Amino acid sequence: MSIRLNDDAMRQFRVAKVFQERDHHTLAMEFSSDGLRLLVCDHSALSIFSSTRQVELCKVHMHHYLPDVACFVQQDTRVLHSTSKHDYTIRCLDLNTRHCVRVFGGHAKTINRLASQPGSENVFISAGRDDQVYMWDIRAETHTHRINNLRRPLCAFDPAGLFLATSSGTEAIQIHDVRMLREKPAQKFVYQVNAKANWTQLQFAPNGKSLLLSTDHSWCFSVSPIDGTYQQSFTGYSSKVRLPLDATYTPDSQFILSGAHNGRIHIWRAADGFPVAVLKGNNVGPVRCIRFNPRATMFVSSDWLLAFWMPMANGVYDWVKRLKPGETISFTDENVQKEAVKAPRKIPMPKPKIDTEWKIKALNRKRACTEEPIVDLTNALVNKDSMEDGEIAED
Repeated sequence: MSIRLNDDAMRQFRVAKVFQERDHHTLAMEFSSDGLRLLVCDHSALSIFSSTRQVELCKVHMHHYLPDVACFVQQDTRVLHSTSKHDYTIRCLDLNTRHCVRVFGGHAKTINRLASQPGSENVFISAGRDDQVYMWDIRAETHTHRINNLRRPLCAFDPAGLFLATSSGTEAIQIHDVRMLREKPAQKFVYQVNAKANWTQLQFAPNGKSLLLSTDHSWCFSVSPIDGTYQQSFTGYSSKVRLPLDATYTPDSQFILSGAHNGRIHIWRAADGFPVAVLKGNNVGPVRCIRFNPRATMFVSSDWLLAFWMPMANGVYDWVKRLKPGETISFTDENVQKEAVKAPRKIPMPKPKIDTEWKIKALNRKRACTEEPIVDLTNALVNKDSMEDGEIAED
């Protein structure tokens, strides 16, 4: 049995455990496919945590490589991580022996995205600041495919591992069939977006019906991976210094969570963008990384601290049967046109529903008058006037 996620359930998440401050702020996090382990990457180390016991299982120091991103591969017994100190290679680390088993070279600048292909033990992709996207097979030292002519690319696999989405700047999204990467994209969508908001994260919803794009300008939005049409925007949070703040879906694709300034977590309904809650935790800075467990009702947020969030033990919830392992919904070949679009039409992208610049200035004036203390979720909030819309207070 598992908790049915609804508005009330999302409002009852609280910090269950906090790990002490790390040497560097977290750059990347990823749960294993079974949800039992969590990989945390920063410039100094790769750490593996147990999701069930909420303890650190192992830590591998990375001062010689300064990784920016990392991900699990090969049934979670090995980890891929980038390097930025001496070169820009990708290294495969065996967690049992703590030794590097293979090095993949090709990128000319730092790597900002690594992801393994769902359903495959050997295939993964990488996107770099050299405007290149590579597909690799862990059994070979050279890449198997390359996608170029992009600008600040992002990339993501769909939940079934059949399609690959790539972006170019803030203007275009391409959908590729992974079995025909040498051909033209199956779909290409062109957008007209405010150039001030850089795209920082691209991900499929767990049901494969939406693509979520995060920005560094206090908003994120979703589009359809079928026809590229705009679906919904998610706004109202603050990114004080234009940091790339991560967002994440819940496993049922109903809700979207995003980190924000001052350790807040914002939650919206994915379907209509309704702001469900603003949670305040123990994080001391902007929440740069956030991930929801794919197999359990919990999520993790991180800045300098690593916080595990779970529903309150005395909460009232609806209970449902768990999905079978690997059960998911994704769009298939029948839904995607295989012919390339010769002249992609311009799709206007609406601006955020709030004036983000005004919001940031207002928050700055507020913080200049009084510094908000870090609130322990076990204590009651005293000053309710300082709470944001939808923020959760303790009873």
